[in-house]
Amino acid sequence: DGSSGNSAMELSFSLVEVNPLRLGREPRLGTSQPGNARRSSTNKSALSCASCACLVFFSQFSRASRRSKSSTVCKAQPRRPRLLLLGGCGRIGTAAAVHLMKRAPGPLEVILAGRKPERGKEAVEEVKAEVELDQGHDVSFCQVDWQKPGTLPLDGVDVLLHTAGPFDGEPTVLQEALEKRVPIYVDVADPMSYLDAAEALDDKFRDAECMALCSAGAFPGFSNILAIECAQRLRESGSNEVQDLNFSYFTAGLGGSGPVNLLITNLGFGDPVPVFQNGKYAPQMVAGSEMRKVDFFLDEGDPAFKAVGRRDVWSWPFPEAGTVPRRLKIQGNSSTGMGTAPGIWNDILVALVSLVPRELWRQRGFSEALANFSLPMVWVTDQFVKETHAMRVEATSPDGRNCVCVQTHQSFRRCVAQSSAEFVLHLLERRGFWGAS
Repeated sequence: DGSSGNSAMELSFSLVEVNPLRLGREPRLGTSQPGNARRSSTNKSALSCASCACLVFFSQFSRASRRSKSSTVCKAQPRRPRLLLLGGCGRIGTAAAVHLMKRAPGPLEVILAGRKPERGKEAVEEVKAEVELDQGHDVSFCQVDWQKPGTLPLDGVDVLLHTAGPFDGEPTVLQEALEKRVPIYVDVADPMSYLDAAEALDDKFRDAECMALCSAGAFPGFSNILAIECAQRLRESGSNEVQDLNFSYFTAGLGGSGPVNLLITNLGFGDPVPVFQNGKYAPQMVAGSEMRKVDFFLDEGDPAFKAVGRRDVWSWPFPEAGTVPRRLKIQGNSSTGMGTAPGIWNDILVALVSLVPRELWRQRGFSEALANFSLPMVWVTDQFVKETHAMRVEATSPDGRNCVCVQTHQSFRRCVAQSSAEFVLHLLERRGFWGAS
């Protein structure tokens, strides 16, 4: 474990462990920090494989971006890349902007897009307070309502980073980026319906020689990388197949990310959970149920044991439980679940889901009203709950080997922001900016 950058809020650590035939624990195989692993030549843990795994296995929409051998894609771009950040005035957006400019190997222009000029001015000042602009970076604000088709200022934009959820409709922003031939598009979407619609645009992105990466946040996103790393560790231990694959998440405290996350959670209760059963894709209408205990640590010596420990989780429709098993061609089952703190919220949510019809959760008006109603209560409880984020990804082989990866972070919003920013930086380097290729 360690700190990344100048802020203690960026503290993060990951642990990966292979348990051969469940007979006893092997030594830990690696630790990583999301802020530093991308360019490390010696770190062999989860994020160190991002440069290959995120594009090959991670996204539903990854094939359009696998063009690194193309002279068009990798031609060196000496000028400063220009990035439009939708949701840039939100807490995730500003954190992404800060991470991008701190980690970029060259100068970067970031435009924070939002609806309110007053908030835009504050957001620009927040970013400037954390970034050294004398390195050639620039940050500014642009007033825009991304939900109005045809209003995005995409002329001259090299990267469109979309963090303004929820993504419960058609991928209209992605389509607009394609029409304007924006070289790089990245978002933090999660609904399977959105990803299916995005994947249908694959051939058009190929023809336009543009890159697009969907679901590039913490989970899904970083979690997919951890799953691929676990599968690779199993292969290295002698097992070429994955039997079961399980994703578990824990978040406590909104971190200022507002009601959007509550709305996204509520909408998900009306959707099927995209899981595999007996090696076949078999979505189940079980969101908000199947409560179980999960250890977000490997042993009591892990920093994660003290930071998070054992928590309750319930099923929720994270797409990686369907997309990653499909890539890995697992033979058995997959699962995905999340939990929060204080524990009473888990009990309340599970009870509500059992009482309210699924069709009602799918109605945005109902889910949004419930999110706005519960926000003050969530805000009050957050004052007494330490903001925390954790992931546990476990892959099991047919012969009983299992590989577990645990990652924790002090801030959910920063983890989402850092993850999406790292994917953007990787694609910029693949595109040939700052002399990389």
